Amino acid sequence: MPPPQPESCRRENTLHFILSLFPALSCVAFASVGRWDLSGLVFGLTFIVIGYGCIIPRARLFCHHISELPHPAAEKGQVWITLDDGPDPATTPALLAILDRHQAKAGFFLIGDKAQKHPELVREIAQRGHLIGNHSQTHPAGRFWTLRPTEMWQEIASCQETLRGILGADPVWFRPPVGHHNLFIAPVLKALGLTMAIWNCRGFDGIEKRADVILHRISRSVKPGSIILLHDATPVCVEVLERTLHMLQERQLSPVLPG
Repeated sequence: MPPPQPESCRRENTLHFILSLFPALSCVAFASVGRWDLSGLVFGLTFIVIGYGCIIPRARLFCHHISELPHPAAEKGQVWITLDDGPDPATTPALLAILDRHQAKAGFFLIGDKAQKHPELVREIAQRGHLIGNHSQTHPAGRFWTLRPTEMWQEIASCQETLRGILGADPVWFRPPVGHHNLFIAPVLKALGLTMAIWNCRGFDGIEKRADVILHRISRSVKPGSIILLHDATPVCVEVLERTLHMLQERQLSPVLPG
Protein backbone atom coordinates (compact mmCIF):
# COMPACT_ATOMS: atom_id res chain seq x y z
CA MET A 1 0.00 0.00 0.00
CA PRO A 2 1.30 3.50 -0.81
CA PRO A 3 1.80 6.05 1.95
CA PRO A 4 -1.00 8.57 2.54
CA GLN A 5 -1.12 11.38 0.02
CA PRO A 6 0.34 14.58 1.50
CA GLU A 7 -2.21 17.27 2.18
CA SER A 8 -0.41 19.75 -0.09
CA CYS A 9 -0.60 17.29 -2.99
CA ARG A 10 -4.25 16.53 -2.31
CA ARG A 11 -5.09 20.23 -2.08
CA GLU A 12 -3.31 21.12 -5.32
CA ASN A 13 -4.92 18.30 -7.27
CA THR A 14 -8.34 19.14 -5.86
CA LEU A 15 -7.87 22.61 -7.32
CA HIS A 16 -6.79 21.09 -10.63
CA PHE A 17 -9.88 18.87 -10.63
CA ILE A 18 -12.19 21.82 -10.00
CA LEU A 19 -10.54 23.80 -12.79
CA SER A 20 -10.93 20.82 -15.12
CA LEU A 21 -14.72 21.04 -14.70
CA PHE A 22 -14.96 24.60 -16.06
CA PRO A 23 -14.89 23.67 -19.78
CA ALA A 24 -17.71 21.15 -19.29
CA LEU A 25 -19.74 23.64 -17.28
CA SER A 26 -19.15 26.26 -19.97
CA CYS A 27 -20.40 23.89 -22.67
CA VAL A 28 -23.57 23.22 -20.70
CA ALA A 29 -24.10 26.92 -19.95
CA PHE A 30 -23.74 27.95 -23.60
CA ALA A 31 -25.98 25.10 -24.75
CA SER A 32 -28.66 26.03 -22.21
CA VAL A 33 -29.04 29.49 -23.79
CA GLY A 34 -29.00 28.13 -27.32
CA ARG A 35 -25.40 29.08 -28.14
CA TRP A 36 -24.51 25.72 -29.60
CA ASP A 37 -21.77 27.36 -31.66
CA LEU A 38 -19.92 28.55 -28.57
CA SER A 39 -20.60 25.27 -26.79
CA GLY A 40 -19.08 23.37 -29.70
CA LEU A 41 -16.12 25.75 -29.85
CA VAL A 42 -15.32 25.29 -26.17
CA PHE A 43 -15.70 21.52 -26.49
CA GLY A 44 -13.42 21.40 -29.54
CA LEU A 45 -10.72 23.59 -28.01
CA THR A 46 -10.82 21.58 -24.77
CA PHE A 47 -10.51 18.32 -26.69
CA ILE A 48 -7.47 19.64 -28.58
CA VAL A 49 -5.75 20.99 -25.47
CA ILE A 50 -6.33 17.84 -23.41
CA GLY A 51 -5.38 15.60 -26.31
CA TYR A 52 -2.14 17.46 -26.91
CA GLY A 53 -1.22 17.81 -23.23
CA CYS A 54 -2.01 14.23 -22.26
CA ILE A 55 -1.20 12.09 -25.28
CA ILE A 56 1.87 13.75 -26.78
CA PRO A 57 4.78 12.51 -24.63
CA ARG A 58 7.00 15.57 -25.12
CA ALA A 59 4.24 18.09 -24.36
CA ARG A 60 4.99 20.19 -21.28
CA LEU A 61 1.49 21.59 -20.87
CA PHE A 62 0.73 19.75 -17.63
CA CYS A 63 4.14 18.79 -16.25
CA HIS A 64 7.81 19.65 -16.65
CA HIS A 65 10.03 16.86 -17.91
CA ILE A 66 13.33 16.26 -19.67
CA SER A 67 13.42 14.73 -23.14
CA GLU A 68 17.13 15.17 -23.85
CA LEU A 69 20.36 15.44 -21.91
CA PRO A 70 21.72 18.90 -21.01
CA HIS A 71 23.83 20.77 -23.55
CA PRO A 72 27.18 19.97 -21.88
CA ALA A 73 26.42 16.23 -22.16
CA ALA A 74 25.44 16.63 -25.82
CA GLU A 75 28.70 18.46 -26.52
CA LYS A 76 30.57 15.42 -25.18
CA GLY A 77 28.63 13.09 -27.48
CA GLN A 78 26.71 11.47 -24.64
CA VAL A 79 23.33 9.73 -24.83
CA TRP A 80 21.11 8.02 -22.27
CA ILE A 81 19.73 4.55 -23.07
CA THR A 82 16.51 3.77 -21.21
CA LEU A 83 14.73 0.41 -21.02
CA ASP A 84 11.04 0.29 -20.04
CA ASP A 85 8.67 -2.43 -18.78
CA GLY A 86 11.02 -4.77 -16.90
CA PRO A 87 12.16 -6.65 -15.04
CA ASP A 88 11.65 -9.91 -16.91
CA PRO A 89 13.61 -13.10 -16.13
CA ALA A 90 13.48 -14.12 -19.79
CA THR A 91 15.27 -11.02 -21.09
CA THR A 92 16.68 -8.77 -18.34
CA PRO A 93 19.73 -10.96 -17.56
CA ALA A 94 20.70 -10.97 -21.24
CA LEU A 95 20.33 -7.18 -21.44
CA LEU A 96 22.55 -6.77 -18.40
CA ALA A 97 25.17 -9.06 -19.94
CA ILE A 98 25.19 -7.01 -23.15
CA LEU A 99 25.57 -3.75 -21.24
CA ASP A 100 28.44 -5.25 -19.24
CA ARG A 101 30.16 -6.41 -22.41
CA HIS A 102 29.94 -2.92 -23.90
CA GLN A 103 30.81 -1.27 -20.57
CA ALA A 104 27.65 0.79 -20.91
CA LYS A 105 25.13 2.01 -18.34
CA ALA A 106 21.39 2.38 -18.85
CA GLY A 107 18.25 3.46 -17.05
CA PHE A 108 15.71 0.72 -16.29
CA PHE A 109 12.18 2.04 -15.73
CA LEU A 110 10.52 -0.79 -13.84
CA ILE A 111 6.89 -1.77 -13.33
CA GLY A 112 6.12 -2.22 -9.64
CA ASP A 113 4.11 -5.43 -10.01
CA LYS A 114 6.94 -7.06 -11.98
CA ALA A 115 9.52 -5.82 -9.50
CA GLN A 116 7.59 -7.47 -6.65
CA LYS A 117 7.70 -10.79 -8.51
CA HIS A 118 11.42 -10.55 -9.35
CA PRO A 119 13.15 -8.53 -6.60
CA GLU A 120 16.43 -10.34 -7.24
CA LEU A 121 16.52 -8.87 -10.76
CA VAL A 122 15.87 -5.38 -9.41
CA ARG A 123 18.81 -5.71 -7.03
CA GLU A 124 20.99 -7.14 -9.80
CA ILE A 125 20.25 -4.14 -12.05
CA ALA A 126 21.26 -1.79 -9.25
CA GLN A 127 24.38 -3.80 -8.35
CA ARG A 128 25.57 -3.56 -11.96
CA GLY A 129 25.54 0.24 -11.62
CA HIS A 130 22.46 1.00 -13.67
CA LEU A 131 19.77 3.55 -12.85
CA ILE A 132 16.35 2.34 -11.70
CA GLY A 133 13.30 4.47 -12.31
CA ASN A 134 9.60 4.35 -11.46
CA HIS A 135 7.31 3.24 -14.33
CA SER A 136 4.07 2.96 -12.28
CA GLN A 137 2.83 0.01 -10.29
CA THR A 138 0.57 -1.74 -12.82
CA HIS A 139 1.40 0.04 -16.12
CA PRO A 140 -2.18 0.94 -17.14
CA ALA A 141 -1.03 1.97 -20.61
CA GLY A 142 -4.42 2.52 -22.20
CA ARG A 143 -5.88 4.66 -19.43
CA PHE A 144 -2.99 6.27 -17.55
CA TRP A 145 -3.83 9.67 -19.03
CA THR A 146 -7.40 9.36 -17.66
CA LEU A 147 -6.43 8.66 -14.04
CA ARG A 148 -7.93 10.91 -11.40
CA PRO A 149 -5.82 12.33 -8.55
CA THR A 150 -6.23 9.43 -6.11
CA GLU A 151 -5.59 6.81 -8.80
CA MET A 152 -2.55 8.73 -10.04
CA TRP A 153 -1.12 8.82 -6.53
CA GLN A 154 -1.74 5.10 -6.03
CA GLU A 155 -0.01 4.13 -9.28
CA ILE A 156 3.12 6.20 -8.77
CA ALA A 157 3.44 6.08 -4.98
CA SER A 158 2.85 2.31 -4.91
CA CYS A 159 5.70 1.72 -7.37
CA GLN A 160 7.90 4.07 -5.35
CA GLU A 161 7.09 2.07 -2.20
CA THR A 162 7.77 -1.23 -4.00
CA LEU A 163 11.17 -0.16 -5.29
CA ARG A 164 12.13 1.42 -1.99
CA GLY A 165 11.32 -1.83 -0.22
CA ILE A 166 13.62 -3.76 -2.55
CA LEU A 167 16.47 -1.27 -2.89
CA GLY A 168 16.32 0.64 0.39
CA ALA A 169 16.31 3.94 -1.53
CA ASP A 170 13.80 6.00 -3.47
CA PRO A 171 14.07 6.31 -7.25
CA VAL A 172 14.34 9.91 -8.42
CA TRP A 173 13.21 9.39 -12.03
CA PHE A 174 9.74 8.58 -13.34
CA ARG A 175 8.48 7.65 -16.78
CA PRO A 176 4.73 7.43 -17.39
CA PRO A 177 3.32 4.43 -19.28
CA VAL A 178 3.40 5.16 -23.03
CA GLY A 179 4.60 8.67 -22.12
CA HIS A 180 1.05 9.81 -21.36
CA HIS A 181 0.27 12.20 -18.50
CA ASN A 182 -2.38 14.65 -17.35
CA LEU A 183 -2.90 17.72 -15.16
CA PHE A 184 -2.89 15.62 -11.96
CA ILE A 185 0.63 14.22 -12.32
CA ALA A 186 2.79 17.24 -11.42
CA PRO A 187 1.71 17.50 -7.74
CA VAL A 188 2.27 13.75 -7.30
CA LEU A 189 5.78 13.85 -8.74
CA LYS A 190 6.61 16.90 -6.66
CA ALA A 191 5.43 15.22 -3.45
CA LEU A 192 7.48 12.09 -4.21
CA GLY A 193 10.63 13.91 -5.32
CA LEU A 194 10.47 12.52 -8.86
CA THR A 195 11.53 14.04 -12.18
CA MET A 196 9.77 12.85 -15.33
CA ALA A 197 12.00 11.58 -18.14
CA ILE A 198 10.59 11.27 -21.64
CA TRP A 199 12.71 10.68 -24.79
CA ASN A 200 13.55 12.14 -28.17
CA CYS A 201 14.67 8.95 -29.93
CA ARG A 202 12.77 5.70 -30.30
CA GLY A 203 12.24 2.77 -32.64
CA PHE A 204 8.72 1.82 -31.52
CA ASP A 205 10.11 -1.52 -30.37
CA GLY A 206 7.15 -1.95 -28.03
CA ILE A 207 4.96 -2.71 -31.04
CA GLU A 208 7.36 -3.29 -33.96
CA LYS A 209 8.89 -6.78 -34.09
CA ARG A 210 11.33 -6.31 -36.98
CA ALA A 211 14.73 -5.39 -35.59
CA ASP A 212 15.90 -3.83 -38.87
CA VAL A 213 12.96 -1.42 -38.87
CA ILE A 214 13.52 -0.53 -35.22
CA LEU A 215 17.23 0.14 -35.76
CA HIS A 216 16.54 2.25 -38.83
CA ARG A 217 14.20 4.49 -36.83
CA ILE A 218 16.67 4.83 -33.96
CA SER A 219 19.65 5.54 -36.22
CA ARG A 220 17.65 8.16 -38.11
CA SER A 221 16.79 10.20 -35.00
CA VAL A 222 19.67 9.61 -32.56
CA LYS A 223 22.00 12.53 -31.93
CA PRO A 224 24.32 13.77 -29.17
CA GLY A 225 22.23 14.31 -26.05
CA SER A 226 19.47 11.90 -27.07
CA ILE A 227 17.41 9.98 -24.57
CA ILE A 228 16.78 6.66 -26.33
CA LEU A 229 13.63 4.70 -25.54
CA LEU A 230 14.00 0.91 -25.71
CA HIS A 231 11.95 -1.82 -24.07
CA ASP A 232 12.70 -4.87 -21.97
CA ALA A 233 10.50 -7.97 -22.23
CA THR A 234 9.97 -7.98 -26.00
CA PRO A 235 10.89 -10.73 -28.50
CA VAL A 236 13.58 -8.54 -30.09
CA CYS A 237 14.83 -6.47 -27.14
CA VAL A 238 18.14 -8.34 -26.82
CA GLU A 239 19.01 -7.98 -30.49
CA VAL A 240 17.88 -4.36 -30.56
CA LEU A 241 20.03 -3.36 -27.58
CA GLU A 242 23.09 -5.14 -28.99
CA ARG A 243 22.76 -3.49 -32.37
CA THR A 244 21.95 -0.10 -30.87
CA LEU A 245 25.16 -0.19 -28.83
CA HIS A 246 27.18 -1.12 -31.92
CA MET A 247 25.59 1.76 -33.83
CA LEU A 248 26.37 4.23 -31.04
CA GLN A 249 29.97 3.05 -30.97
CA GLU A 250 30.29 3.57 -34.72
CA ARG A 251 28.98 7.11 -34.32
CA GLN A 252 31.25 7.78 -31.33
CA LEU A 253 28.29 8.36 -29.00
CA SER A 254 28.75 7.33 -25.36
CA PRO A 255 25.90 5.83 -23.27
CA VAL A 256 25.88 7.46 -19.84
CA LEU A 257 23.51 8.07 -16.94
CA PRO A 258 22.15 11.56 -16.27
CA GLY A 259 24.13 13.59 -13.78
